[in-house]
Amino acid sequence: MTGLSHPRTMAPILKFAAMLACIAATYLTRNLALIALIIAVEGIIAVASGVGRTFAITILALLFGALTLCVFQIFTVTEGSVAFYAIPPLKIGGVTDVGLTSCLTLAFRMIASVASIPLMISLTSQSQIVSLVSGDFRLPGSYAVMLVTALRFIPTFGDRMRMVLQAEASRGYDTQTGNPFKKVGMILRLSLPLLVSCVRDVDTLSLSIETRGFDPRASVRPRRIPPSFADALPLAIAVIPLAAIVAVDRLVF
Repeated sequence: MTGLSHPRTMAPILKFAAMLACIAATYLTRNLALIALIIAVEGIIAVASGVGRTFAITILALLFGALTLCVFQIFTVTEGSVAFYAIPPLKIGGVTDVGLTSCLTLAFRMIASVASIPLMISLTSQSQIVSLVSGDFRLPGSYAVMLVTALRFIPTFGDRMRMVLQAEASRGYDTQTGNPFKKVGMILRLSLPLLVSCVRDVDTLSLSIETRGFDPRASVRPRRIPPSFADALPLAIAVIPLAAIVAVDRLVF
């Protein structure tokens, strides 16, 4: 390989190492602004690699989960001085400065660390995942097949959910409700039949794999994709900013 490597064509083991570096940097960083900067670095990598929309959807989903986690945890921390009350006239639901800082740190760390996983997966093809699991990690081929199959049905499940919502909207059902509880209830109601249909597809896929002679006990392993010199620059672009953020956090804050 000549020239510079694109993140999609990087050796999968290097993508995995970059993901671990991102997770490690997130938990080694204590300053909220610097943790937010790690999320920004991930976003820049996603946009430059052509998966910005997927990354934005991931961040929105993680933001909802992080806010939910903060709401349930922030009122249980009693250390520190009270910063504000949820109901000021009655002084109910006091939020301390320590509780607010710790919950925001936990939320930012969760977003930054978890977002790196789907980012790495979205930049890795199925053949690269198989090479990483069975070639680099030396795990049985059946594990690679299970992982690739599970990843394959994530977009399938989302597409089917979108089609069902569009079909219900065309029949007059309000699927664009602003009530989050109603939205979650509607999605849960549709998830069960969609999950059953995906299970049927998995059964069909397993029969198809068996008819093609797949043997989970086979010792033959896929070709390993080794790193190349062209992967050095993309890896440095991903890792050096993370190392700089950790260094600034340790030396300045």
